[in-house]
Amino acid sequence: MALTVQEVKNLSCPDGKSQIKRSDGNNLFLLVKSGGSKLWRLRFRYAGKYQEMALGKYPSISLSEARKLAEEARASLIHGINPMDERRERKRAKTISKNKLFETIALKWWEQQKDSWSEDHAARVKRWLLVDCKYISNLHIEEIDAGHITELMLAIEESGTPKKAPNILAVINRVFGYALAHRLTRNNPAQGLPLGDILKPLPKVKHRAAIVKPNELAQLIKDIDTTESGNYCTVEALKLIPRVFLRPTEIRNLKWEYVDFEDALIRIPAEEMKRGREHLVPMSKQVVQQLKSIKAVTGYSELVFPNQRDSSKPISKNVLTNRLRDLGYPADVMSAHGFRSTASTILHEKGWEHDVIEVQLAHLTGTATSRAYNRSIYLAERKKLMQEWADYLNELVQRYTVGTSA
Repeated sequence: MALTVQEVKNLSCPDGKSQIKRSDGNNLFLLVKSGGSKLWRLRFRYAGKYQEMALGKYPSISLSEARKLAEEARASLIHGINPMDERRERKRAKTISKNKLFETIALKWWEQQKDSWSEDHAARVKRWLLVDCKYISNLHIEEIDAGHITELMLAIEESGTPKKAPNILAVINRVFGYALAHRLTRNNPAQGLPLGDILKPLPKVKHRAAIVKPNELAQLIKDIDTTESGNYCTVEALKLIPRVFLRPTEIRNLKWEYVDFEDALIRIPAEEMKRGREHLVPMSKQVVQQLKSIKAVTGYSELVFPNQRDSSKPISKNVLTNRLRDLGYPADVMSAHGFRSTASTILHEKGWEHDVIEVQLAHLTGTATSRAYNRSIYLAERKKLMQEWADYLNELVQRYTVGTSA
């Protein structure tokens, strides 16, 4: 006799029994266990042997859904197909299908690459893949064509962040390269995509604000060096940045293992640098003295400037900029990144060789071969430059704060 909806709902296993079966007819039955679970089963004969097929658990699978699944299984048997084999094949095809989604492949590529990047960059790339590439995330990689990627680039432009488009396109290109290598696709629609013909030209780059007049720089350095209010690491980080030419993110992520007091060098590994190349920073006597003082305070952490709340993490992203604002320097006057422009402008005016300055700023110079094999290019000149720059800042403060003219 067929089951009713109410019967299925009220059925329970009597005390003393581990399970009971209740038939709905046509070899479909409900297995009720002592623990309270109710499981749909279909008994059938295939190739001369009886088998039981699980159809799901009540109430996720209702009585009507169980009957429908049983009917589909019987239809397969009529055509000589084992419904259990058919279901396994569907699951396998679904798994294969899922494994070929762009997002799945992209995350596998990301997992393979992430250890070669800084923590910030790895997080940024993952965000591009999961958030910015949503338009193609759930598409099979073989289905994606140049039109899909073009629409994605236009969507990024429309969102107001066109500067991200070239970087995201480069990441997509690498994901497709990974897919090609693993025979997951035969095409790379991102390769050679003419982004310049798809998006509107970007506005001219606005250089970050930087102070370059000696008297204004003197006052800035004096304010930085003598105003002690604020978090210790933030105060010291802002004192250091004008004297080492590093980017704010490189200062924030500076580790004690990079600092060699014996050779008076900061050796920053490639993965921490914007250009992906190891960078050497000669330390002036003033920088050596400052870092030794800082180590007495933050030496407990692997980071030179650890976060107040979690010493395994660096100081927050905007603290250097915020401190400049607290000192009275608005965004259109000075930025944390602007110290690099300040140094470059003044050192060029003082007659220092262009390539020496560029190398110390970790800009690309020379041929790819010379860059790869000569990490210490111009090192002797750069040591002299960094000491002269530190002395110049000291002299500048002395000269302008006593009221004398330049």
